[in-house]
Amino acid sequence: MNQSKTLLTILCAALAPSLMAVSDWIAPANALQEPAAEVKKKVPTYVGSMACRKCHGDQHKSWKKTKMAKVFDLLKPGERAEAKTKAGLDPTKDYTRDETCLPCHTTGWGKPGGYKIPPKGDTPEAKKAQKAAAAMEGVQCESCHGPASHAVDYKKKNAEYKWDDVVKAESISGMLYPDEKMCTNCHNTTSPFVDKDYKFEFEKRKEEGTHQHYKMESDHSCPHKHSVTKKKKKKKS
Repeated sequence: MNQSKTLLTILCAALAPSLMAVSDWIAPANALQEPAAEVKKKVPTYVGSMACRKCHGDQHKSWKKTKMAKVFDLLKPGERAEAKTKAGLDPTKDYTRDETCLPCHTTGWGKPGGYKIPPKGDTPEAKKAQKAAAAMEGVQCESCHGPASHAVDYKKKNAEYKWDDVVKAESISGMLYPDEKMCTNCHNTTSPFVDKDYKFEFEKRKEEGTHQHYKMESDHSCPHKHSVTKKKKKKKS
């Protein structure tokens, strides 16, 4: 019996290096499989209207003229003083750092890439944060269309993209089709500027209060209602 145990011990000792080598070779394969279910999808981030302007220049130019583009300014002291007084607000107060107001006067508030209250001061770090914040002021493209980091990159590589590809594909998720529910997140009776009987007129406001809906150069098979307005062709010199 003792002789058998001795032989078994010797055999195990002899095979140990080989078994360890095999386990080292197998481990990486298992390591590749195990995290697969745990891989987190990259969250689409807000990139600001300037990124959208590169391809949607006419829409961006039109949007710049809307009230949506300038709503951040309403939070500044002295702006719309009469309306603020009537609403019971202090017209001399600076509301640009008021977290009650910022969700509806900035883009992507509290979300990746979105607006963040910048620190005061003139240090390099403060100036950088202030510049980033300024780029997300106002109700921009992504407030209605969703965070565009994935979509911007996808569209650059696929000029003839289809709307469903952008909205539904997991790898470029984030883009949305604006609807009434999205608008009423801010256009509702919690606003100090409207009374309890206020009702948001979605069909009317989407035509009057947003950017011009220009006819796209490519057919993206999207559900948006685009006007027949066409880009003016530059005259050849």
